[in-house]
Amino acid sequence: MYVDLHIHSQHSDGTYSMAEIIDKAKSQNITTLSICDHECIDVYAEIKNIGPMDGITIIPGVEITADLDGTSYHILAYAFDLRHEPLQDLLRHNRSIYADMGNKLIANMAKDYPNLSTEEFQSYQRNRKNGGWESIDYLRSKGFIHDWESYIGLAAKYASPSNHAFFSAQEVINTVHEANGYAVLAHLCHHVKLDFIEYEKKAMQFYDMGIDGFECYYPTFPPQMTQFLVDFCNQRGLMITAGSDDHGGFIGAPKDEYYMGAIKRKVEDLVIKRQR
Repeated sequence: MYVDLHIHSQHSDGTYSMAEIIDKAKSQNITTLSICDHECIDVYAEIKNIGPMDGITIIPGVEITADLDGTSYHILAYAFDLRHEPLQDLLRHNRSIYADMGNKLIANMAKDYPNLSTEEFQSYQRNRKNGGWESIDYLRSKGFIHDWESYIGLAAKYASPSNHAFFSAQEVINTVHEANGYAVLAHLCHHVKLDFIEYEKKAMQFYDMGIDGFECYYPTFPPQMTQFLVDFCNQRGLMITAGSDDHGGFIGAPKDEYYMGAIKRKVEDLVIKRQR
């Protein structure tokens, strides 16, 4: 009945298994979904172990970090060839960047806190049910953090950028297309203030690069942004998607607005395919 094309599993920074995502989707009357883990498609290996889907359609997806003018944007790739090697290489490259940043964070903190060490961190196996990244779970296990805010505070003080760069937004879009997939820009509200001139400028930048659509329905979008993006997509024949960005209680944020069911959109409200 409803659609959610932006869900995370425990293979990146969510807490859900594939089976738990399916169960929660059923409870929310979601019949079309996509699991878009960060830089990772490992969750799709679980499909063969899942029982009857009871009418649920799963569209392969992944969330890819891309650079545009020095800012990191997230591009949601859909319906691509899971075995496409250049896309796999791109995802591996991005994962290595995040791993490098995690190692640098712990190394910097270890200078002030002797009970932390990069050697211990590199062999640490996080509890995937906790959600988050290795550095978050490691620092939680050491008693340094208890919520998202405490992690952000430490990251602001100790984090260092990676020595490597993310691929450009144009390169990511091109690679998704080469994998026979669709590229959709995620949560524009994270990057653009409430200003129609800025909406138009950024949307046109991605349109000129060949973006296939925009995530138009998102839990924290102001109504003006949603309406602008829907109109922008309709005028240009682009995809219109909806996503909750559910991480399954990632670090137990008390005011989590991102959960399956936060967005109630039916297939007929959206455009989830585009003429190739």
